[in-house]
Amino acid sequence: MAKTKKLRLFDILCLSFASFFSIELVGSQASIGPSMIFCILVFGALYLICHGLICAELGSTYPDQGGIYVWTQKAFGSRWAARTTWWYWLNVVSFVPCTLVTLIIVLQQVLGLEISTLAITLLVIAGTWLAVGLNCISLRHTKIVSNVGSVLKLVVCAVLIIGGFGYAMANGSANAFSFESVFPTFDMGLLALVPVYIYGLTGMDLISCNAGEMENPKRDVPRALLIAGVVSIVVYLLSALAVLFVLPQGGIDPAAGMIDAIIVVYGGSKVLVGLIAIALVLVYISYIFGWMVGGNATALEAGEAGELPGWFAKSTKAHAPVGPAVLLGIASTALMLVYGLTASSGSELFWTLLAFTSIIFFLPYIVMSFNLMKLRKDDPHAERPFAIPGKRLPLVVAVLNFVFLAVAVIGFLVPPEGEDPLGYVAFMLGGIIVSQVIGEVLIARAAKKSALADADAADAEPQEGSVA
Repeated sequence: MAKTKKLRLFDILCLSFASFFSIELVGSQASIGPSMIFCILVFGALYLICHGLICAELGSTYPDQGGIYVWTQKAFGSRWAARTTWWYWLNVVSFVPCTLVTLIIVLQQVLGLEISTLAITLLVIAGTWLAVGLNCISLRHTKIVSNVGSVLKLVVCAVLIIGGFGYAMANGSANAFSFESVFPTFDMGLLALVPVYIYGLTGMDLISCNAGEMENPKRDVPRALLIAGVVSIVVYLLSALAVLFVLPQGGIDPAAGMIDAIIVVYGGSKVLVGLIAIALVLVYISYIFGWMVGGNATALEAGEAGELPGWFAKSTKAHAPVGPAVLLGIASTALMLVYGLTASSGSELFWTLLAFTSIIFFLPYIVMSFNLMKLRKDDPHAERPFAIPGKRLPLVVAVLNFVFLAVAVIGFLVPPEGEDPLGYVAFMLGGIIVSQVIGEVLIARAAKKSALADADAADAEPQEGSVA
């Protein structure tokens, strides 16, 4: 019986937007001030074009379940595919608690509560395991999570945009906008903040991780990426502007600036603020779910291929990635305990987790830049339903994509204000090195086990000329 395809174009659009548009970064973008307009329209749009073109070409040319894992395997072989998958999956390990920390900070603002860092840690661990449970269910039944989340993201942003622009018309803007203020000062402060834009616009490949679930990935992947990309740029820009209309730049909390602005505009209506809080909970759940779906689907493919340990190959009859999901829950819990018990506040915890997440997060996409050029050279006759035009433009796109990501990695190593520079960088690099060593050990063991299994299978085959 043929496998039933679960994802139509609308589902792909919702999964893409739910995973790709980072609503928790609106406050971070607004905190840069009016110069965020330049950053979004120049840095953001240019990077988005490069990132989107690469994902559209690779995703439509190789529409196989596993996305970036498949592309890397075809370009550089099993070892690099496994390594890239490890980074991809490890990013989700830290991404889940980071996003849940943001959600709790937002709910504190809405409900007027003070929650200790220990309580935040415990709540995040509980939320992580709820997300793990959702990820162990077939996409046929859980795709509604991303669908509802995408719609609610647009609703919440629309409420903010309408309220923020209306507030500015009635009361004037909280920040002055001028030709000079729109252009950023190219200093270390900008280097530390621009990566936020790159982070918020990366992840277009995520929908290709579940290409095997799509009705027509060759047609629908480029369409979904184009629509989601344009909508994301516009909504990011208008939402950040709305926050700047309502709150002075110096008073914008990177983690809770968006909800702070909503409270200022609609604070007189407790019902409306409460409804927005409920919507945000669902939005964040869908965001987490979307990344878990992509990261665990990729890890499952590598596990089934014997490139990651067998624990990653466990799945249900509906191909839900139970093994990777449970392992992710265990790893996220351990990470949250380490960072949660050493951070002094929720905002500090958010930034520490975001920085660690982002550095790991960018590594697979650096490899993806090289995937494009390698596959163009090694597989020139492959059918490319969407191809970056010209002979030189693909190289330009790949190089620009690499440069943006390399700068972003460096930017996230710049310590936040008030942090001990040496201690911060040592903490970040130490965590990255330890996680990479663990990954290399797991990959090496999986490769050895796979080689032994292949050797045993070869020995078991009847030799030529032997008697059956």
